[in-house]
Amino acid sequence: MKGHWLWEPVRAYWARKRLERLQWEAAAQLLDQDRRRNSLRFEHVAEDPEAADWRPLAATSKDLWNLDRDTLRTKARHLVDHNPYARNVLTLYRNYTVGTGMRYEVVADDHSTVTASERSRAAALWADFVGINEWDAGNRKDWEFCWRTWRDGECFLRLFPQTRWPPRVHFVDPEHVRADPRTGTPPEGIETSPDNVEMPLAYTIVSPEPAESNLAARSPAATTGTGFDIERVEARWVLHTKIGVDNNVRRGVTILLPVIDSLQRFQGWLDVELVQRKLASSIVLVRKHSQNYPAGVTQFADASASTITTTSTGGKKRRLKIEPGTILDVQGYDLEYLSPDSHFADASLLGRMILLSIAAGTGLPEFMLSADASNANYASTLVAEAPAVKHFASWQSFFAGQWQKLFRMVMAEAVRLRLLSAGAVSRLRLRITPPALAVRNRSQ
Repeated sequence: MKGHWLWEPVRAYWARKRLERLQWEAAAQLLDQDRRRNSLRFEHVAEDPEAADWRPLAATSKDLWNLDRDTLRTKARHLVDHNPYARNVLTLYRNYTVGTGMRYEVVADDHSTVTASERSRAAALWADFVGINEWDAGNRKDWEFCWRTWRDGECFLRLFPQTRWPPRVHFVDPEHVRADPRTGTPPEGIETSPDNVEMPLAYTIVSPEPAESNLAARSPAATTGTGFDIERVEARWVLHTKIGVDNNVRRGVTILLPVIDSLQRFQGWLDVELVQRKLASSIVLVRKHSQNYPAGVTQFADASASTITTTSTGGKKRRLKIEPGTILDVQGYDLEYLSPDSHFADASLLGRMILLSIAAGTGLPEFMLSADASNANYASTLVAEAPAVKHFASWQSFFAGQWQKLFRMVMAEAVRLRLLSAGAVSRLRLRITPPALAVRNRSQ
């Protein structure tokens, strides 16, 4: 049929439209299936009697932190070990929060029937515990407790019951608290109450299997044969402190999380600036000839050559030899010394902006982060220090609460060993007085 080629564009157009319609129908069918599947899942959650009281944990903890927590912890540890600003941040936190040490006093609740002998007995037991574990002397476990919490985002302090007083405490690295490699449970190594994700029941500690000579010292709850030493420890023996997350999230995150990228950028910027300084210190000597065509340059070189020597191959070689006392009369060119422009003024502003972002992320004023108060006067330094003082005071309150928990754990051991009565312990508490934060003479 003549002229059938005229219909080819129309056929191609309708074929393309038919394909688009099929694609849209397939996409709509997939979306409808996904909507039905989601609606069924949501209906199932709504029927769960605990769904009205507790938020799902997996959507927050597993999806957001579980895959990246090890990486974040490794980066934070590397920065604290190698980056001067990250190390200074944690050092300031430690020195201002704990400093030379907190003062502890065992006191009774108001209108309590605890006798003076029971209170003094509890104070003596606590002093023995603090001394034998080097809590505020020697290795300063109170320092390490805070340092680990800030750096890793969490701290695990395990109490080991003893047959004689006092009990011992040791730190457990966060990477050892994880799910059983054989079963994948409990999630993130922390077993919680079925109806309350904020109530831990036990912790799973997984570490490389010890040698045969060390098997006798292992806990009866530990299992072997898988290449790992897997131990289930009841929550009453572990003090778990976490920061940076909600209470319904099992594991914490490092306090350096908001500034990890900024610290790395600042270090990269500093490396680039050091290279730039080396380039700026180099000088390029440029010789400009007035006769810049090849014949003119050759004529200049021939005229300025002091000798003409013969090479080993029989060719001629021009060599300009300058000896002491030589006088040169040069014409036909200019010497120009060039060096790259560093733009250091602009770059220094960029570096300071990065430092300010790090200071904001850590809650410290700039002069504390950089240990340089040259760009501030005394009055502005006092104003800038005020928020930091509140910041340190809040950390003091936080760790005082954690060590109140430790006091109750230790006193429970005293009850188990029949050194104190349960009734007396229930009415005793630890009064913690942190070191003073104000270091200036306000009257002056």
